[in-house]
Amino acid sequence: MQALLDSIHNGLLMIDMDGNIIKVNKAAERLLGVTGEQVMGLPIHQVFPESKLPRVLHTQEAQVSQEQSVNRYTLVVNRSPVYDNLGRLVGAVAVFQDITELESVSRELSKIKELKNELEAVFDASYDEIYVTDGTGTTTSINKVGESYYGVKAEEMVGKNVRELEKLGYFSPSVVDIVLEEKRRITIPQKTKTGKQLIVTANPVFEGDNNIIRVVVNSRDVTELTNLRQKLQDTEKLAETYRNQIMQMKKKHDQCLTIIADSDQMKQILEMITRVAQVESTVLMLGESGVGKGVLAKKIHDLSKRAEGPFITINCGAIPDNLLESELFGYEPGAFSGASKEGKKGLIEMVHKGTLLLDEVGELPLSLQVKLLTVIQERKVMRVGGSESRSVDIRIIAATNRDIQKMVKEGEFREDLYYRLNVIPLVIPPLRHRKEDIPSLVHYFLAKFNGKYQLNKKISSEALELMTNCYWKGNVREVENIIERLVVTTDSNDIEPAHLPDYILNSSTSASNRIYVMDICPLREATEELERQMISKAFERYDNTYKMAEVLDVNQSTIVRKMKKYIGKDNRPRGRRPGQNAKNHLET
Repeated sequence: MQALLDSIHNGLLMIDMDGNIIKVNKAAERLLGVTGEQVMGLPIHQVFPESKLPRVLHTQEAQVSQEQSVNRYTLVVNRSPVYDNLGRLVGAVAVFQDITELESVSRELSKIKELKNELEAVFDASYDEIYVTDGTGTTTSINKVGESYYGVKAEEMVGKNVRELEKLGYFSPSVVDIVLEEKRRITIPQKTKTGKQLIVTANPVFEGDNNIIRVVVNSRDVTELTNLRQKLQDTEKLAETYRNQIMQMKKKHDQCLTIIADSDQMKQILEMITRVAQVESTVLMLGESGVGKGVLAKKIHDLSKRAEGPFITINCGAIPDNLLESELFGYEPGAFSGASKEGKKGLIEMVHKGTLLLDEVGELPLSLQVKLLTVIQERKVMRVGGSESRSVDIRIIAATNRDIQKMVKEGEFREDLYYRLNVIPLVIPPLRHRKEDIPSLVHYFLAKFNGKYQLNKKISSEALELMTNCYWKGNVREVENIIERLVVTTDSNDIEPAHLPDYILNSSTSASNRIYVMDICPLREATEELERQMISKAFERYDNTYKMAEVLDVNQSTIVRKMKKYIGKDNRPRGRRPGQNAKNHLET
């Protein structure tokens, strides 16, 4: 009997009616960490205080599948009462099985299940489609994104071969077929049943030598991207059309440009332009904004041998830095995302056989100054993304309103490029230094806008004198804008001083000190207002009552009296800067 019990894999321990241990097999000795000789005949509560066999004796009820930890083992224990042939209770027995390894396996299975659920969640959450087949091309799994590509549930495609699905029109062409044939990774465009345009990449999974056991396909919907690219290409073509039209319109407009040259300075510049136009040397025009650098550059072009060729102006400060390179030099097909598949000529190439005006050249980024230097030196241009230079036959005129020599010293402009541009320098004086040109400019723009708006406005000699003596910070461009404003807004046909803007009336460079009345008012009020303004202006300028009396040609006591009248309670004339003590100045 003992030999039989020892051969059992499960542990067995039995007690008699007194709770003494009467049977222990080898498996029980191993699991409980004891030997039969040590425990035989001993009360079980003495050896195993936590044993529940005595309770089975008491209740005569079996306990099934009870989990218990003993030593380092996890056991499943079944406890039962023992009866003899006559049905009398004679003891209780515990049979227990070691499930430690099974529990470890269970935990591993649980982890595997969690990992499986996580992978499935990632699989279905992927923005791109994941499509898997076996080594024959039979579909094994598709994530949720694929359902929107093909218009059916994934279950309807799983188990079907890609050849069958291609015949049914779910997708075309089948990338898996190509991979199985060529045994390498393949990327191709693909169209689906729902009209989607995909970029698909299929990767073979090998087992052993050249034996494909699985193909994993990643697909991305590029329908919207394709549409945007097409729209961009269409927009680029439209922009090119508009650019050509604008160039033609500008060419017609520029042919009508008139250069006013009544001053000696402008006459000398026109003589220089006539000589410069006959050669191909690079010209650098310097002058304030609005002095007419663009008009003079066009005049050089019109007088040159290139007059029949294009004349293009590039405002280097108006085009964003990230677009300037492609606009100037053009680009090759596929040079960057969104680039036209045909590539594009740059403005430098478009001006072939003509003249290029680089306006505001001082704003050109340093990174592009090197490429421009190559164009000037070698008359060659390389497109963005290209590897070969293209010859161009152009003349370059540069213009800037900045102190370019100072920029060179401060490292903001390349010295070698400066010397390449500054072959023939032309300095255009500001309008305030050539006042002889102002009357002719006023009459020219007056005729221009009268014709444009079908009006017949004239300017009085007083108004013309004020405009002639104005500072004109904006130069010729400002004169043009003011004349257009006067032509449009003046309610009478005669433009008088009262119609001019205040800053022209009050210009510090005006030779006339006349007073101009904007509207009728009581003479007493006008006199007081004039006195108040004159006192305030004199006080702001000289801050001394004796000097004020001198310039206003009155007694100092008159000045003090008038100041007391017009200063007011705060002891500060209107327009005076806060913080100045007028009382101290009154006592001076």
